[in-house]
Amino acid sequence: MLDAPIDQAFLHNEEMYGEAAANPAYREAVQRQVEKLQRNTPYHSLRLPDGTVIPGLIPIEALDGRLAAFPIPQSLAGKRVLDVGAASGYNSFAMALRGAQVTAVDCVEFEELTAFKNLFDPPVDYRILDVDELSPETIGTFDYVLFFGVLYHLRHPLLALEKICSLTRETAFVESFVSDPVEGMSESCSMEFYEIDELGGQIDNWFGPTAKCLMALCRAAGFVRVKLEYLNSRRAGVTCHRRWEPEPDAPSAEPVRLLSAVSNRTNDIFFHPNKDEYLILYFRSSEPDLTRDHLRIEVDGFGVNALVVGRRKGDEWQVSAKLPPGLAPGEHQVRLRTASSRFDSSYRIVMGEALQPRTTPVAATGKAPRLRSIENSLDGSTTFHGYSTERLCCRFLSEDRRLERHEVEASVDDHPISLAFLTEIGNGEWDANLALPSNLNAGTRALRLKVRGGEWSEPIAFVYTRL
Repeated sequence: MLDAPIDQAFLHNEEMYGEAAANPAYREAVQRQVEKLQRNTPYHSLRLPDGTVIPGLIPIEALDGRLAAFPIPQSLAGKRVLDVGAASGYNSFAMALRGAQVTAVDCVEFEELTAFKNLFDPPVDYRILDVDELSPETIGTFDYVLFFGVLYHLRHPLLALEKICSLTRETAFVESFVSDPVEGMSESCSMEFYEIDELGGQIDNWFGPTAKCLMALCRAAGFVRVKLEYLNSRRAGVTCHRRWEPEPDAPSAEPVRLLSAVSNRTNDIFFHPNKDEYLILYFRSSEPDLTRDHLRIEVDGFGVNALVVGRRKGDEWQVSAKLPPGLAPGEHQVRLRTASSRFDSSYRIVMGEALQPRTTPVAATGKAPRLRSIENSLDGSTTFHGYSTERLCCRFLSEDRRLERHEVEASVDDHPISLAFLTEIGNGEWDANLALPSNLNAGTRALRLKVRGGEWSEPIAFVYTRL
């Protein structure tokens, strides 16, 4: 993989200024690089343990400067680092010198990296893999990931960044060609697409995002704190964190009360790895004017960006988000706080259909629950029309604790119906969500509930007007 625009940018070649994809001088400069590589000139300059520098296409000063532009810890002892697009290995060897266990990955073998590794035996595991082949299952996960000069070579940039996110436990450092004008930052959040060889005469240059677009892609891929470190001569460097900032030591707001976390498709806690599903969180907060920027969602400790947040009624809110990439099958814990509060409760979701049965049975009281309210999920009324997106939401009190959805039975006029989801609100109060059957007769109907095979509740009435 040739990363031709890198060194011209770091050398600040004035003849590159202008529209890169349409600039003959830019194309000529890239092709000169290709010729040098074909004559076995190393791509990266390399510094030997005794300080000797083997010159390559990219000067050692430029490589040192790029690393210095990112907040990479000086001590990486005990840390795992992944270098994607390792090329000659300068970055991999630099990370190894800081004490890291390094995995270097590129789609083709660079002979100079192999030779350096054989001569000096640094702690670098060299793999020949495409980005499409990377996953936690194939290479594991890493504290830090370097993703320099690769993104615009890929046909599916957002998918690639999702893969990088799934491999990252803490922070990824992303560097890319960008299509901003040389003299400043574009206001556009967009990407240029290069169908053939429009950028530098190379057929593996596919996209030129603006710096704004690059940061937006990183957030959309699952990184929650994204910072532009530099924008210089059509190169941009971005630091991407997977975790939120620490909780406030002196919170100014009460903790959020998380009511439920469910799939937007089914209102259930089960999610499917191959479906485009969204995480919907229902919660209570005393803070009056929440926006998406105020919220801090976590799944298993990894941050999740809020997409849309809205008030339902009173202190009840709803927020939608994407699940973080790379969740393994099984149970995961969701937490929520605001920027001004600390985490409190968590809610369980399940990736895949498997759910472990409760190991310790919970004794049933046998007492009937007490229905408190009923409403239409669309308009808050007690009238239902049979719309496909309509749900019957009811609240009830029960002396039974730790209820599971399958332990609550519901019926309308003695006809059983199933619960879409069940969540505990607190102090013995529960919120149940039901889908009414399509063959329900119009008129005044009655809902009843029972838990763990106990007594049926007293009925509560609602009106059904069949479409």
